[in-house]
Amino acid sequence: MHTLYHHIRYANGPVYYSGKPISLADAQLLINADIAKGRIAPGSSLREEGVELVIEPAPPNDDRLE
Repeated sequence: MHTLYHHIRYANGPVYYSGKPISLADAQLLINADIAKGRIAPGSSLREEGVELVIEPAPPNDDRLE
């Protein structure tokens, strides 16, 4: 049995998705599509927090590491 999520929110609080329960795989597809559209920063990731998913922002770019 797969866990289903009703909510996805940004780490800083705002709701990204609220609605029909979706799987982690479906949530990742939503995030990937919005990364491709430029709505979410590349490198962002999902993490579980209780009964919801949280979008963690991409780590800051550090030009000194390149």
